[in-house]
Amino acid sequence: DLFRHSLSSGINAEYGGELEECITAIGTFNIGPENIGDVLTLAVSMALESSAGKREACSRLIADLYGRLVEPKFMEDAFLVLLKQIPDLVLDNPNAPDDVGKFLARAIADDCLPPAYLKRLASFDLPKISQKAVLHASSLLTMKLAMSKISNIWGVEGLDTEIKYYSNKLWFIIKEYLKSSELEEVKMSLRELDIPHFHHEVVYEAIVLAMEQRVAEFKTYAQRIIDLLQYLGKASIITTDQFEKGFKRVTDDLPELTLDIPSASSLYCTFCDMCVTQNFMSEETYDKVFPPTRGRKRFVSEGDGGKVKTTI
Repeated sequence: DLFRHSLSSGINAEYGGELEECITAIGTFNIGPENIGDVLTLAVSMALESSAGKREACSRLIADLYGRLVEPKFMEDAFLVLLKQIPDLVLDNPNAPDDVGKFLARAIADDCLPPAYLKRLASFDLPKISQKAVLHASSLLTMKLAMSKISNIWGVEGLDTEIKYYSNKLWFIIKEYLKSSELEEVKMSLRELDIPHFHHEVVYEAIVLAMEQRVAEFKTYAQRIIDLLQYLGKASIITTDQFEKGFKRVTDDLPELTLDIPSASSLYCTFCDMCVTQNFMSEETYDKVFPPTRGRKRFVSEGDGGKVKTTI
C-alpha cells in the first residue's frame, strides 16, 4: 500500500545517505506516537527480507528517527510491539529471533534504548520465541568489545561496503556498454541488480565516464550515454527523480571533478545542452540541476522550429 511504499522509500533514502529525504517520506503520514511501533515492525520486517546493507540502513534509520519523530518512551513501546510480532515474523524469516535481537542490541548501543530496557522486558509476558531475541541481545551486549562489534553487527557487507560494491558494479556495466553499445544488456543487468533506489548512481557514473574520455572524442561518447539514459528512461528502469538526483550530484561534485578533469565544467554544460536539444531533459529539470548563480546562455534547439530556449 501507499504507506508501505513510502516507508520503503524512507529506508532506501537512508540507504543512500539521504537522511532528510527519509524523515520527510515517513513524516508526511503524520503518524501518532501510539502507532510508531507498527512503523518499526514494518521497517524491520522489510529489512529482514533484504540484504545486510538494508538491515544496516534500517538500524541507522531507527537511530535517526530517535529524538526526531520518536520520543524515548515510544521507542521502548515500539520495540515491545516488534518483539510481540516475532511469532509472525518467524514464519517467513526463521532467523527472525536472532536478527531482531541484533536490532535490539544495536538500538541500545546507539543510545536509542537504555541498557535497563532488557531487564524491564522481563515483566512482560512475551512468547518464548520472543524471549529468545531478548536473550540474544543480552549476550551480544555482554561480549568482549561489545559496542565496537555491535556497531558492525551486520558484518562486512554493511551499508558503506555494499554501496561501494554496487558503485563498482554499475561503473563496470556502463564501461562495457561504451565498448559494445548493447542497450538491452544494460537493462537486463540493472534489473538483475534490483537497486532502483540507487539508479542515480547510473546517471552519475555514466556522465562522469563520458567526461573522462579525450576531449576530441567527448561528444561521441556523450551521445552514447544520452542514448543509454533515454533508453533506460523509456523502459521505466530509471525514474525522473533518480535522473534529477544523478545530474544534481554531478553538479555538486564539479569542483572536485575538475581536479581530475580540468574541463569538467564546460563538458558537463555541453552534455546538458545536448540533452535539452534532443528533448531528453526539460528546461525545468535543467534549472533544477544547476545552481542559479551559473552563467546562462541561449541556444536554438534542434527540431523546435527555431524556437529560442534559455539554458544554463
